[in-house]
Amino acid sequence: MARRPPRPPDGRRDWDVGEQIAGRLREAGREAGQLLAPLTPRVPRLVERRSHALGRAPGLLVVPEAPVRPARVTAFHYTEGGVEEHDGLSAEAARALADRPGVTWVDVVGVADVATVDAVGRAFGLHPLVVEDLVHTTQRPKIETYDETLFVVARMVQATDADPEAAYATAGEDAPGHLIEQVSLVLGPGWVLSFQEAEGDVFDAVRDRLRRGVGRIRASGADYLLYALLDLVVDHVFVTLERMGDATERLEAQALDDPDPAVQAAISALRREVVVLRRSVWPLREVLARLQDEDVLFVEDRTRPYLRDAADHLVQAIEIIESLREVLASTNDLYLSALGTRQNEVMKVLTVVGTIFLPLGFLTGLYGMNFDDIPELHWRYGYFALLGVMALVTVGALAYFRKNDWI
Repeated sequence: MARRPPRPPDGRRDWDVGEQIAGRLREAGREAGQLLAPLTPRVPRLVERRSHALGRAPGLLVVPEAPVRPARVTAFHYTEGGVEEHDGLSAEAARALADRPGVTWVDVVGVADVATVDAVGRAFGLHPLVVEDLVHTTQRPKIETYDETLFVVARMVQATDADPEAAYATAGEDAPGHLIEQVSLVLGPGWVLSFQEAEGDVFDAVRDRLRRGVGRIRASGADYLLYALLDLVVDHVFVTLERMGDATERLEAQALDDPDPAVQAAISALRREVVVLRRSVWPLREVLARLQDEDVLFVEDRTRPYLRDAADHLVQAIEIIESLREVLASTNDLYLSALGTRQNEVMKVLTVVGTIFLPLGFLTGLYGMNFDDIPELHWRYGYFALLGVMALVTVGALAYFRKNDWI
């Protein structure tokens, strides 16, 4: 039987929201399930909207008014000798699986299904504040300890199927080359819970290693599984950084060769994506540093060297992000400089043309005056002489400009 946590005091009745609305949400979700669009992560904003939560009681779960797709609960239970996969589990079944000897990884996809997330939280005895952070997907990467559990929040960066050569090449509101979503991990005695916003993640390599028994993952504890998941989160940042680096190099060349307004728009869009990515990756340093401390629950000494390796990879990613920020800032300056240079070239050509035609216009205006007593007007060769003078003035001006390297 699944172990249920003790009922909280009456003053914490927000914790009972799952019992009150679980049936209604599941029924509505099943009826509307075929009509709902596939789950997709939100496009991160520069400033997340949090003003709607002002004054809300801590730990309160807000039920969405519109029907949501039911969450999918899957699990891996493994020992050194074998592995089991389970799909479509209930919260109670997942807890019963975690109570067996071995290590259990329970993956919950679709945190918008508040009832299911609340049920899983109850089954595993999670603190109400943890459950609140699970469903509110605007959390900063962090690590917290609650009783007998370790709670970790990270931001998972996934490169999309967009053409790597075209990614980030145009400006737009949607991230053209990657998606960022919150992934929450809870480490307990012999089990790990992961909560994701949408289908599709970066954890397929861990699943494959569990199925085939590759490496030391099946011979290690739940802390090593937590490390393996975080390591994949860190490593997949480099895929996006590679695309951003290629896009930055292309934009740098275009800013110099063809300073078009579309290039500046693309530079601005890419700078925004780098800022959002930095905000998602930078705080993870604190998480990995804290996991290496000796007083952290359930993390064994033999796992800490691997955490240090993941932290080293993260530092490299952060350095690349900072480099991209600097290069994009200089690329924008390069664009403005190239645009100014092009304008100066145009103005120089116009100035040369105007300077050449100024004396010619003076001569034609002089001899175009309506006076009868202009001697040259009655000279037989006056017209041809004037053309010769105009040609000499033009050639002389061009020679003077060339001598002074003005053209």
